Amino acid sequence: MKRIIILVLFLALAAGSAFAAKTKDTPRIDVVFVLDTTGSMGGLIEGAKLKIWAISNSIINGSPTPELRVGLVGYRDVGDDYVTRVHDLSSDLDEVYANLMSFSAGGGGDTPEHVNHALHDAVEDISWSTDDGTLRIVFLVGDAPPHVDYDDGFDYNAICRAAVRKDIIVNTIQCGAMTETVGFWREIALLGEGEYAAIPQSGGMRSIPTPMDEELSALGAKLDATVVAFGNEEKMARKREADEMVGAMAPAAAVERAAYKSMSGKMGGYDLIDAVDSGDVELEEIETENLPSEMRDMTDKEKESFLAARKDERTELRRQITELNQKRSAYIKTKLAEGGDADSFDTQVLSMIRAQAAGKGITYQAR
Repeated sequence: MKRIIILVLFLALAAGSAFAAKTKDTPRIDVVFVLDTTGSMGGLIEGAKLKIWAISNSIINGSPTPELRVGLVGYRDVGDDYVTRVHDLSSDLDEVYANLMSFSAGGGGDTPEHVNHALHDAVEDISWSTDDGTLRIVFLVGDAPPHVDYDDGFDYNAICRAAVRKDIIVNTIQCGAMTETVGFWREIALLGEGEYAAIPQSGGMRSIPTPMDEELSALGAKLDATVVAFGNEEKMARKREADEMVGAMAPAAAVERAAYKSMSGKMGGYDLIDAVDSGDVELEEIETENLPSEMRDMTDKEKESFLAARKDERTELRRQITELNQKRSAYIKTKLAEGGDADSFDTQVLSMIRAQAAGKGITYQAR
């Protein structure tokens, strides 16, 4: 009996150590896009709305597969509707997409914008991971130089130095060819130990339809249908908002979202399957009123069987999506090679991340 107890304790400790090692070894990437949202940036903003899922897909396609969080800082200038709007880092890409959709181009008028305020908010007001293994990156994206005539304490020199101390890389992407911007954007990238790139004013992003899109969209809808929504009214509201958002989503974004949901392995904070698998909740401890209606009269055994069946269905759908998305990616790669997109927003973002991720042990296959 004593030997059995010792063996059980040993196996439990070994399993715990393996889990801890897996968690510790999982790389993390925090990315914050600092976007000029003044009137001249309409093309870039609309393009980013279409491409955020594709960019995220490419980021989590590293080896080992990283955990991704994305934040947003929109900025304009003093006298506009707002100077900055900050959306903190989130691993829920549905939430990130909804936040991005809330941005539109407007305001501005004079050439400089309040870049300094936006950079400050990105470095100081975002909940960056403090884990040494996390890759922390800011992408400053805009077409106009910063105001250097404001006496408000915001100074990109000091902000970039603070970013470096926090191990945050600051990259700059200039939209258009405004000569006044070039020197500032290059200097900010240099101070932030990042890279500088110039892209067309509109962002230069291409959306390429493929023969696989219709089937991928259908599979994505089936994948969403495997969600077992649970929780309080706040969680139910988030699920309804996600459903409405997907219904209004452009076809290209919907396809990329399906691929992302398949690769990331997470369906949303309101999904009972994910919550049970992660250990965030114990199925038997959930209040009946917080369960979906079809589960409320089930026994514990019936609940487990119900979730297991949904999970099996989800696993098969993810397999089909992954297989089909590989064909889609190969098709897009061929089409891009014919026309070229080296100067597009998404290509530059991914190029910088691929290079900078190597320092954290994350590698990517050549495009």
